[in-house]
Amino acid sequence: MVLSRSSAQEHKARKDPLNVSLSTHLFAFHDLDEAILSFFPRYGFSLAEIWAMPPHFPWSDAPAADAVAERMASHGIRVASVHAPLYPDVRTYKKDRWYSLSSVDEAHRIASVEATARTAGWLSRNGGGTVVLHTSFPAGQWYPHRWGAFLSSMNELLDDDAPGIRFAVENTPVDSGQMSIIRDIVDRYPAERVGVCLDLGHAHIQENALSAIRTADRRLIHVHASDNRGEKDEHLVPGKGAIPWDSVTAALRESGFDGPFTVELRDYTRGENPMYKDFDQILRDCRTSLDRMFRDPP
Repeated sequence: MVLSRSSAQEHKARKDPLNVSLSTHLFAFHDLDEAILSFFPRYGFSLAEIWAMPPHFPWSDAPAADAVAERMASHGIRVASVHAPLYPDVRTYKKDRWYSLSSVDEAHRIASVEATARTAGWLSRNGGGTVVLHTSFPAGQWYPHRWGAFLSSMNELLDDDAPGIRFAVENTPVDSGQMSIIRDIVDRYPAERVGVCLDLGHAHIQENALSAIRTADRRLIHVHASDNRGEKDEHLVPGKGAIPWDSVTAALRESGFDGPFTVELRDYTRGENPMYKDFDQILRDCRTSLDRMFRDPP
């Protein structure tokens, strides 16, 4: 789809509340080239979260990663956050051993810390922002050893002291990833260094999005926004599932949260009988939904 000039200007001029950002998770199977980055200004996104999984984002290759930052800046995109690496290669992620900051295999934990620290270093060199972390706690038998391993990883990341970086620990859709557990972690650290990333889709599956906002409270510094039907992590366009978005956005405003509100969508142009024909269709649908969610109250 090619937007009309007036429509494109409208998107470019739009100022969303809550500092809406778009995650490159949507484009995980593509390089962050000119064709992909042009979608951001086309649909009114001036903020981005990098999904730091190679080769989509080559965090281990400093010159290549810095070139991504230059391309994004040329499109008027500011990188507000980075999702720390979860696996070594997006093409083989189903086969790879995933990075885990809570691994009880010390060599694996150290490698995971190194991957995260190098990504944080890239963000620090390119304006700073938030690094989103998964605890990687399993559903069961995560305490005390996995818990202790994660705290060790957090301590090491904070000791690295990359300027301009905050870490946001994300809730996940398992018992050990509930918001009360995440608060127990982040409350151990200074608020200026560590906060909560509330994944609304995860909360909708595991607990309740509104109660998760209340539990995150003053430590909430980052949001991942996608929709689902309450059974699995579908990463749908907000409004296409069962999350009560009007109540959620009102609760976020009341809490004093001002973003980034990061839309984290899945690429539904892939596979048999895809839901969308192209990225334009996904993002047009997303922009329509965001405009509806954030319209001025009557």
